[in-house]
Amino acid sequence: MWEFNLNLVDVPFDLGYTLESGQAFRWAHRDGTWYGVVGGGVLKVRQEGFTLFCASSSEHLGSRFVHDYFRLNDDFGAIMASIPKDEAITEAFERYRGLRLIRQDVWECLVSFVISTNTNIPRIRGMVSNLCDKFGGRVNFESLDYSLFPSPEQLASATIEDLSACGLGYRAQFVRDISWTVDSGFVNLDELRLQDYSRAKEILLERVLEKKTFLGIGRKVADCVLLFSCDKDEAFPIDVWIARVLEESYPHLFSADIMAKLNSKVSGRGSLSDKTYDAISEAVRSHFGKYAGYAQQYLFHNARKGRSDRSGV
Repeated sequence: MWEFNLNLVDVPFDLGYTLESGQAFRWAHRDGTWYGVVGGGVLKVRQEGFTLFCASSSEHLGSRFVHDYFRLNDDFGAIMASIPKDEAITEAFERYRGLRLIRQDVWECLVSFVISTNTNIPRIRGMVSNLCDKFGGRVNFESLDYSLFPSPEQLASATIEDLSACGLGYRAQFVRDISWTVDSGFVNLDELRLQDYSRAKEILLERVLEKKTFLGIGRKVADCVLLFSCDKDEAFPIDVWIARVLEESYPHLFSADIMAKLNSKVSGRGSLSDKTYDAISEAVRSHFGKYAGYAQQYLFHNARKGRSDRSGV
């Protein structure tokens, strides 16, 4: 076991808010400590005031990894200052100050958000855990075995039946298709971090000979992958929680037609077409600026968690 501490003085960071905000699905909270299966090993993290107490299964998961994963070198003050303030964003910032975007492994993030469609966070965690238990390798930490996230090769060789047995349902075909695409070398996921936001999104959404390169990846999933693993901080994923926030707090950004479509999304009477999603995305990214993704994550977490906090549920 490797143990080390990080000094967080002058580094605004809240471990709980960050890991509870729906960005990643392989962290568990036990007795005041967070355990994450990340980077090919296990990372144990506890925050007390301005100190982050860490232990890991590998020297690879040391202070540099933690700084990189939690983006502790980001200029948090400059990011917050750059985002236009209003009642909704100010409430979210004040309530969840210290929530940071994290920098995940691109492959794990891609598969995790492909299977996240049309379901909730507890079920996503369950499906990801099942995939890891069935196909991933093992690492022992503090006398417990943890399952690693499976590689493209491991999932590419899986049958639809085996993937479906993990609770994936119709998503099983998407996972196998994506695994084949990446394992074959047809797409290099490392390229996503090297491209600008627009080109990286095109890569995830493009078609070759009328066939999608990545089955199961729509605009919202692409934005999640780019925001949570590729440093595309202008990405602004739009789901029903964000649609509700935009409808309630930002109607001035949209036409009457767009507002009607947001209302349909919120009420469950319809989904956003690609054209509508793109129009909303352009409007909010223009409004919030180059760190629109940070604004999104605060608004999302406040909408999903903040309401229950305020109601005492």
